[in-house]
Amino acid sequence: MSGDRLTHLAEVAALLWPAPMSVDTGGVPAPAGTTVHREFLLLPDRRRPRLLVPPGRRPAGAAVRRYGEGRSRKARFAALGLSAAGRTGLAQAVLRDRVRVHLPTGAPPAGIEEHLAAVLGREVLVSMHLGPPRANRKPVLQLLSPAGETFAFVKVGIDPLTCRLVREEGAALETLAAAGLSTLTAPRALHRGQWRGLELLVQAALPVWQHRGPLTPELVHRAQREVAGIGGTPAAALTGSAYWTGLTARIAALPSSAAATELSALLPALATAADGVPVALGAWHGDWTPWNCAAVGGTLMVWDWERFGTGVPAGFDAVHLALQTDLVNRLADPRASADRCLDDAPAVLSPFGLPARQAEVTAMTYLAELATRYLGDRQSEAGARLGDVGAWLLPALRARLEEK
Repeated sequence: MSGDRLTHLAEVAALLWPAPMSVDTGGVPAPAGTTVHREFLLLPDRRRPRLLVPPGRRPAGAAVRRYGEGRSRKARFAALGLSAAGRTGLAQAVLRDRVRVHLPTGAPPAGIEEHLAAVLGREVLVSMHLGPPRANRKPVLQLLSPAGETFAFVKVGIDPLTCRLVREEGAALETLAAAGLSTLTAPRALHRGQWRGLELLVQAALPVWQHRGPLTPELVHRAQREVAGIGGTPAAALTGSAYWTGLTARIAALPSSAAATELSALLPALATAADGVPVALGAWHGDWTPWNCAAVGGTLMVWDWERFGTGVPAGFDAVHLALQTDLVNRLADPRASADRCLDDAPAVLSPFGLPARQAEVTAMTYLAELATRYLGDRQSEAGARLGDVGAWLLPALRARLEEK
């Protein structure tokens, strides 16, 4: 895993600091005729690369501190320790692993920092989180001022899938900005555009470092219902809806695999289970999890809108949040989490006013939607931990449909 992250870093670095610049991720001497244009600390070390941060005390401390926000208690404490080391300068003295960007002598710098500085009209330092293997893995850059202020984040699309997701998130942020939402705050898009074949979305940083309140179910449910109300429609038969037509078409277009064949074979049984059950459609965040939202100042701040969509069964966000929370709490058995997702659907969806049968149909349809996403993105081929839907999502859905 660590080797894969380091390889991924080298590949991404070559895109962010293109030729004639060169990037050293392994302690190689600088090429002749070059100077060090940028230098980064690689944290915690080259064997376990997780974070690339600028070496200055304030920027390094801020970069690590923001990295810990929204993560587990253990990760937050580790981040606080590294942040303190960065602010005091201890990190620069103790942490030896570096990534250096070399620039030929006399050549004008033309890396990602220079482009973003020109776009935003201010000096830019960048930090980058190195994530695990996923089909939709992409660089996410934290933009910092020399004084250590985090003022924006940049998502960078590097291939067809991630470029599409970055474009769609930009469009989603514009939709949300026009929706007049009152119970949640989404990031504001500062810039959308292309650079050297990459897709860029610059988002203003939400002030999640402010004092956080409790992430109460009531606050989350109000926000999810408000999102579901965007383009909402009255309840009607699921199988006669545009959503069902679209889901069927997307499943039919999936890359050939045993799991795709099984998912397609489950559709008739799902249609039978949904027969006569009215379902309201609306928008959803698409990937609502405990780590991409925070209660601050009486409102719910929610980020990572790249999976935003409209015209889906109301309540999908609540089911997704429950499943993802359970998966994180019980990493050993994803299949059991999928079963609990279906068992708990009536309670999870009661804030949406859904009776038990409607809630169960919504949850089963959500599992089919999630399986379609993972298969379409080829998450299994990318090495994602939960990418093999035939090992957990589809067995849970099949077993529940067989009970009907």
